[in-house]
Formats: sequence, structure tokens, C-alpha cells
Amino acid sequence: GKTHPDTLATLMNVGSTYKIGLNDFTAAEEMFRLALDGYEKSLGKNHEDTKGCARNLAILLFQELEDKEKTRELVKLYPHLLDEGGGFGEYVRIFIM
Repeated sequence: GKTHPDTLATLMNVGSTYKIGLNDFTAAEEMFRLALDGYEKSLGKNHEDTKGCARNLAILLFQELEDKEKTRELVKLYPHLLDEGGGFGEYVRIFIM
């Protein structure tokens, strides 16, 4: 089904292929958003898989698309992104200023 963990993992993998292999960032964003919606519906916003998917989408939005508005919207929905370690949270915080 649409929210089965295997389906969602496949969407993430397809999104990564679009992003890394094909440089098709629009298609990658669509796949990541479909996966994120599925993870949220099936596992909830606070599940680690959902958070990881949100992180992957955030990376795409700020690194590849350089879209501050979309990144801000995602952070509003997933504020944990600002608390992530390894400098990630701080990088997102600076980017959306």
C-alpha cells in the first residue's frame, strides 16, 4: 500500500536517484514529499523514519534548490530540523534567516 514501509523506502530511493543520479530536483522533491506524507500518516511526525525523510527533503530544498521559503515551511512543520547535530541544524537556521 501507499504507506507501507517498503513503499516509502522505495519512494525515498527513487527520490535519491532523481537527485543524485539524474539531477532532476523537481522529481526528487515530489518523491521525497510523497514519502514524507506517507511516513507521517503511518508512523507520525516524531518517528525517526519521518524525521529522516524530512531531513532529506530539507537538504534538497536548501542545497540543491536554494529555496528559502520552502525550507522555512518545512521547518515550521518539522522544527526538530533546527536541533539536528553535526552542524546541520545551525546551517538550516542560517539559511532561512
